Amino acid sequence: MKRPTNPAPRPHPVSLAVFGLVAMLAAPALAQERAGIVVERSIDLQQTLTDNGRLSDDDRKSEAITEIRPGIRASGRSGRVEGSLDYRLDLVQYARESGRSTYHHQLNADGAAELVPRHVFLDASASVSQQSISAFGQQSSASGVDNDNRTDVATVSVSPSARALLGGKVQLSAVANWDATRAKDSTLGDRTDWDATVQAGATHGIFGWNLSGTRQTNAYNGGDRYISDNATATLSVSLTPRLQVFGRHGEDRSDILGSGEQKSSTNGWGLTWLPSVRTRVSAQADRHFYGNSHSFSLSHRFRRAHLTYTDTRGVSGQNNETLGTLRQLYLAVFNTCMAVLNDSVRCTTITRNSLGLDGLDSLGFLNSAPSLQRSQTLTLAVQGVRNTLTLAATSSKTERLGDQQYDAGDLAIVPRVRQYGLTAGLGHRLTPKASMSLTATLLKTLDEDTQPGTELRRLELSVSNELGARTQGTLAVRRVWFDSETNPYRESAIVGSLNYRF
Repeated sequence: MKRPTNPAPRPHPVSLAVFGLVAMLAAPALAQERAGIVVERSIDLQQTLTDNGRLSDDDRKSEAITEIRPGIRASGRSGRVEGSLDYRLDLVQYARESGRSTYHHQLNADGAAELVPRHVFLDASASVSQQSISAFGQQSSASGVDNDNRTDVATVSVSPSARALLGGKVQLSAVANWDATRAKDSTLGDRTDWDATVQAGATHGIFGWNLSGTRQTNAYNGGDRYISDNATATLSVSLTPRLQVFGRHGEDRSDILGSGEQKSSTNGWGLTWLPSVRTRVSAQADRHFYGNSHSFSLSHRFRRAHLTYTDTRGVSGQNNETLGTLRQLYLAVFNTCMAVLNDSVRCTTITRNSLGLDGLDSLGFLNSAPSLQRSQTLTLAVQGVRNTLTLAATSSKTERLGDQQYDAGDLAIVPRVRQYGLTAGLGHRLTPKASMSLTATLLKTLDEDTQPGTELRRLELSVSNELGARTQGTLAVRRVWFDSETNPYRESAIVGSLNYRF
């Protein structure tokens, strides 16, 4: 059952960006005081010449778009505290229609502190990125071109935890998580989640046991709050040093179905298998009152390639909450590249180019209540002597949950939303300082009842060259096809950019 609450004041996503700016100003002093902190500032200048600045077939107008992106990256460790910060402010200026000029924030920050040695810890993270408001609305794949269906979304997470050893054998732990999400131009998707878990467990030879209790609270914009309680007992056995299996039984109590409080028993199983030092397989599945949930992951590292596959299904806001399918895809491609190249600068460029979205767009959409989600992601990165191949495929299915009432958003109109994405990127190193890449992207939302689907196709060819020790220039041409019954468009553009790091 919904529990009405008084909506808390709604912080603006820019508040997180202010944190990034403060860190930018403080970073030089910190770098001088602590040699373990590495700081890199950057400035990006980008000029886009497009033949369709309004992204409309009915009102096509050429446009020159100038973007200035000051940014900072910082990471380091001092004593028992460590963290990283990656922040950019994207200033967008339109030449012909200056009234459309705007700005965006991009932030990824995380930190960890050991407050009491080996016992009390604190983890925190913050992010700001652009996401689609509706899966059936207009989609675009360029950060500078304005689109009313995109908005800045900020997320903050704080997680204190404590651990202790009882009698030298029993591990005790308590973890709390607080997460808040806010959108800049829409209250849709605004939510605050809180959960707390206490656990006790031990290992005796090849056998292990664990007892846990969890309470989760999900509060959405408008004052609707949902509470879930769970108590679980788990037994595990290590069949071999590389294979562990477990089974569990639990009791659930929740009102997330929107039809009053539900009580039920849950059963599940899982395994972790390391068949070789290059391969890892993990799987788990559970039966709940709302249906089945599962999580599966496979990763294998070849000599010059890395393959990953993930498949998850569960309720949004619960333990298997997803970040948004394309955001997951961005992280998967980046991590796959890092496993092969171990070069963050090159992998950032490869990932942004291969996805064709600069890591900003989300294949998902903003929602107003809990939903049932399933996402699948497959990535492959292959590194040759001078060539790099990146392939990524993803699918997402989001459904209404029980008798839940959706006040706004796509699930207020249709019972489910299905989306697919496919990207392919080929990079070639022309010289030790110059490279060329070709990327193709497909994003598709399927028809649902009265809502027609959409399809975005994008092709881009770019050439990059190191102009100096800290300067890089890029020239790219792109072609975009967006098919929709309401607002289709075609766009061609030439993009030149200059990046300077200091």
